[in-house]
Amino acid sequence: MTAALAICLTAGVVQAQALQRTEVLGTWTLRMTPANNANVTVKTDSGRVEMPIVVTARGASGLACSVDGEAADCRLNRGALVITVRLDDARMIHTLNSRRGGGFTGETRISYRLLPFGSMHLGAADLTRR
Repeated sequence: MTAALAICLTAGVVQAQALQRTEVLGTWTLRMTPANNANVTVKTDSGRVEMPIVVTARGASGLACSVDGEAADCRLNRGALVITVRLDDARMIHTLNSRRGGGFTGETRISYRLLPFGSMHLGAADLTRR
């Protein structure tokens, strides 16, 4: 009876598969949708709301990113693609950890050294192939 109960419990749990390096390489468009309580507009230096991103391989297991033509930090961390864009004294951190169609979804946070709680949720992130 215990084995049957364990099988039923584990069958109901859906495990999210970790994003793999090979599937995040390429040319993408990143769009951030602000949360309901966030009065935020995100635009690139060129004035676009959607950010063009190119993710390439660096070395045997690393990644390199370009966001709107500027170098950005990107890495796979615990199965999620984390893209960090520097904004003067702040950082916008996009964590993409769910698959959707031909892309990925996740969240966007902003980190600023003067924030007493470290970072703040800005909204949803959506990465689609270009």
